[in-house]
Amino acid sequence: MKRLFCAILMVISVAACGQRSVDRLFDSYSGKDNFYTMHLSGNLLRFVANSDNDDEEGLPQEVTEFRLIAQKDDQVKVTDFYNMVMKNLDTEGYEEFMRIKSFDQNTILLVKGHGKEFYEFLMVAGGKHNVVIQIKGSFSVQDAKKFSVNIKKDHCRNLTCTVD
Repeated sequence: MKRLFCAILMVISVAACGQRSVDRLFDSYSGKDNFYTMHLSGNLLRFVANSDNDDEEGLPQEVTEFRLIAQKDDQVKVTDFYNMVMKNLDTEGYEEFMRIKSFDQNTILLVKGHGKEFYEFLMVAGGKHNVVIQIKGSFSVQDAKKFSVNIKKDHCRNLTCTVD
């Protein structure tokens, strides 16, 4: 019984630690020159999801939180953004869903989930386009595939969410 309790406590602490590192990442880029951050949740996010469900490119109703860090001006070089973010990010508890590498762009999509359902996507892209996106909610494997296809097709240049 003690072992089970210790194991549960350890899993909870690892998950909390990973989330805190993501929170620190968003806090560190909030208000930073040449970057903007966005956080949507609650009623505003439900309004966006409901208004977008008429077309193919809408957010799923199950999205509970959407956060974004993006570089304002891609012409300004930010040296090693991808490696800096990944070095400071606790990826314990995440599973690598997809990785795309090219000579001027690195992109990784990490997921947290259970079984055939995901409850968090975390995308880090660095190089020509520097972006971090965190999406929380409840997503199926189909939702994840649609999202990854959209990322693959243009290496995050014109990223739109196509899960429905």
